[in-house]
Order: sequence, then C-alpha cells, then structure tokens
Amino acid sequence: MTGKFFAVGRSQFIQACHLGMNPAVAFLVMARGTLADNSTTSWSALAIYKYSGVARPRAKKAIKLLTDEGLVEVISENSKPKYKLAKPENIGDLIWLPNTLVDGAGREIPPIMKLREYGSLEILEKFILLYHEQDLEADGGIPRTIARRDFRREWIGEIGPFNLFGFVPKRWKASSVGIFSECKGRGDENGCEGAWIILEPLMKMGLLEESLYVSESSEQESELIYPVIQETKDAIEKLWEWAEQVNRYDFLDKRKEFEHFGIALQHIPNACLTGCLRLRYRPHTSKTSKWWASEQTKIQAMVGLIRNSCHVASGFQRAHQG
Repeated sequence: MTGKFFAVGRSQFIQACHLGMNPAVAFLVMARGTLADNSTTSWSALAIYKYSGVARPRAKKAIKLLTDEGLVEVISENSKPKYKLAKPENIGDLIWLPNTLVDGAGREIPPIMKLREYGSLEILEKFILLYHEQDLEADGGIPRTIARRDFRREWIGEIGPFNLFGFVPKRWKASSVGIFSECKGRGDENGCEGAWIILEPLMKMGLLEESLYVSESSEQESELIYPVIQETKDAIEKLWEWAEQVNRYDFLDKRKEFEHFGIALQHIPNACLTGCLRLRYRPHTSKTSKWWASEQTKIQAMVGLIRNSCHVASGFQRAHQG
C-alpha cells in the first residue's frame, strides 16, 4: 500500500498464526508490500528473508502453506511472482500497521524480525492485535481496561483558576480481558502473571512504551486532560520559579515530596495522574494525525493556563503589596 502504513485482515492474520511462526511472519511481510488495494503484492520469499530473517527455502514453504490455506492466491509464478492476499469485506476488520514494523527505523532491528527471533508466536499475534485494540484518542494508547498505572493524589494549592496536585505512583495493573483472556491464571519463568506474560516482553523489546496523562479522575474511562511530556514538565518548572519569586512557601514545601505534579481547573476536583501503555510504532493514518493534533492543542492549553494564571496572580499580589 502507498504511504507509511499497510493493513492486514484481523481474522486472516489470526488464521495465518494458526499455521505457525513463519507463515504469520510471511503474511505480514507480504502485506507490507501490498498496493492501494491492501491485497496485491509482489513481495515474496526474498523480501521475507530480507525483513524477517527467515531463510528463503522456509519462506517459500510458508507461502505454500498460506496458499493452501486460501490466505494467499498466486497470480503469476514467473521470475517476479505476484500474489493476492485474502482480506475482510468490512474495512473495520482491517488492522492498520506502520511500515516500520517490517522496515525498522534507522539501523535498528526491524520489530517483526525481533519478534520472530524472540520465538513466541503468541506474543507476535497479540502484539499485532493490539494495533486493532489501541485507541489513542480515548485511552492515549492500549485500553486502560487492559493496563494502567494509578497514582495517589494530594492537593497542594490553588493558583487562579486551577489547582496544583502532587502524585505518587502505585504499581502497574493489568487485566486478562479481551484478547488477553487466554492469559488468565498463567505465569512464565520470569515471574510475570496474566496479561504481563505478553506485555512485559513487549515493553522490554521497546515495542510498548509508558506514557502519562493528567485525567479528569482515576476512573478507567475518565477523559484525558493533557499528556505529561517534557513541555508540560517545563511548564510545571516555570510554576515553581513563580512560587519562589512570590514566596508561595505553601507550594515550595511540597516540591520535594512528590515525583510528579499536575494541574487541573478548579471545577475538576478529582483530577488524577494516569499511566498507560502505548505502541511505540504508530501508523501515519489520518486518525493518528488527528490524535497528534489534539495532543498539541491540549499541551498548549496547559502551558498557556500556567503562563497566564501566574502572570495574573503575580500582578494581583504586587498590587496588594503596594
């Protein structure tokens, strides 16, 4: 497919996984080479070897298994073979994937090769299915019903229209629900239990990353106010500088007590910090672009609120001191 992403059918990929690791990897690599129809591809055994490390004889065998299963149709078998991959009728059943899963980024090992070398077909399958589950707009990553980190909250003080809170992290929690329901009651040799037998290896491989948001409450479905990134952390630092300038000792005494800080408008008294897990590699679709633009808007709103509120509060204090 043109662009920086491609797609596979959800049920078709699961079916490929039932055939084994090599057919599953082959299906993904061949899909990476599809045209705009998400089906026609000329990527064959050589591409499978190049991007996943599967030797060409085994790659050809994997294509044969996919063909026998009806997941791949051979259009031409000359020196430049061409295929059609089976795909779902409903576009909503497509899983949109970034090219970087197969190509890699820079000089790093391509994620598909890394997952094949890790050797767990279950982890590969769940990883790809997470792209169908992830909702950046609603959860900032994969569903918070699957994995999240809560924080203990303490109110620090009031500045103009917002409150300042300090947060102390609690342990990460994961639930064996949805695509992870098969993980319930299971453990691995590393001491992981439930959904963590999938999530922990993905985090160690750098395929899942942690992200923080200030949310409206600690509820799983609470709305996200703004992401905690370097820009919003810098804004909090400006807030501390302001507190020192105006001698807000009630704030300054709390500075060393907490690892994280956040703000929320006063009509959001239950604001909390929430940790979520996000797929590191993201397809550059219009949906992703819309989410990214929304993130920037939230960031600028938070930074602007601190800047404007501290300016007004400083002016108010100087007027009364005079």
